[in-house]
Amino acid sequence: MHIVILADPVDNQLEGVHFYTKNLIKNLLKLDKKNSYSFIHLKSNKFFKNTRHYIIKDISWIPGYGTIRKFILIPRLIKKLKPDAVIETQHLGPFNIPQNIKRAQIIHDLTPILFPHFHILNSVIMHKLFMNKIVQKSNLLIAVSKNTAKDIKKLFNYKNPIKIISPGILPPSAAPLPSPLKKPYLLYLGTIEPRKNLELLIRSFIELSLPHKLVLAGKIGWKSKKIIKLAHSHPNIILTGYLNEKNKAAYLKNAEAFIYPSHYEGFGLPPLEAMSYGTPVICSTGGSLKEIFNNYALMFNPNSKKELKSKITKLLNNNNLKESLSKKGQIYSQNFNWHSAVSKLIAEFNKL
Repeated sequence: MHIVILADPVDNQLEGVHFYTKNLIKNLLKLDKKNSYSFIHLKSNKFFKNTRHYIIKDISWIPGYGTIRKFILIPRLIKKLKPDAVIETQHLGPFNIPQNIKRAQIIHDLTPILFPHFHILNSVIMHKLFMNKIVQKSNLLIAVSKNTAKDIKKLFNYKNPIKIISPGILPPSAAPLPSPLKKPYLLYLGTIEPRKNLELLIRSFIELSLPHKLVLAGKIGWKSKKIIKLAHSHPNIILTGYLNEKNKAAYLKNAEAFIYPSHYEGFGLPPLEAMSYGTPVICSTGGSLKEIFNNYALMFNPNSKKELKSKITKLLNNNNLKESLSKKGQIYSQNFNWHSAVSKLIAEFNKL
């Protein structure tokens, strides 16, 4: 079977779906000896070296070109390639392809519909206009969590089975990882944007008057000015920007605690990455996070500053609790690996 994967996130993102798509492709090429793959993406990228790939640029300075690309240029190329199936990795697509080509959707979350105020207008409009039709026309729907599958069924009255296949994480680095900071620190890792609920974390940290630093690591996202201004108001809060894998590993390994306060997640990879390094996790119950982390982290209501402050204090003052969460988290995180995840995905692709 010839499968086309729409792989824009490899080129235009640095978090979340980018990480997912890159590791999906790496492991498909390594594990799947039966099917052949082609990739459609945005720009020159050495990641696609030695693969069958096709670049269709998005010329951003031409108004509406992104729409032309998605609705005309990509479908035209897909028709020319004549694949048996097309895999969409970031929800919106494929559009205008022949009915004989099977469609598979990997859906991470539906927050542009559930929480439109956390997203840019274009994403909200596209999801509200097209997502229902995309879901209904799909031959295979893959959700990354039970909670995301529940959202799909509820929002779109979807009656067919949804396959739930969780993503993996990379194994922790075995290299020496000296601490990037002299003082003890608490760590958040992810995009800096309103959905991640960082204002609550920052205000909680300031009110606790801890001897620690608070590190907010990750790419600056949309609607983030208020968060950045608040972070810059305190000398012990550090914004690192995007971290490469080596620096990310060092921050994860040496944090006293990892805190993930997000309002809502379709899955939540960063807490698992922290657990793999033995770092105890404090995590909100937003979206799928309760489903994934309930027995392995200290959980709190994402709307309650009081609860978050209580969990931080409880963890920092209890070495036995830290050690217990560290051990449980390390063992639990081993259940999430890319070999297993992609093997399950290949099995579903072969049924198309």
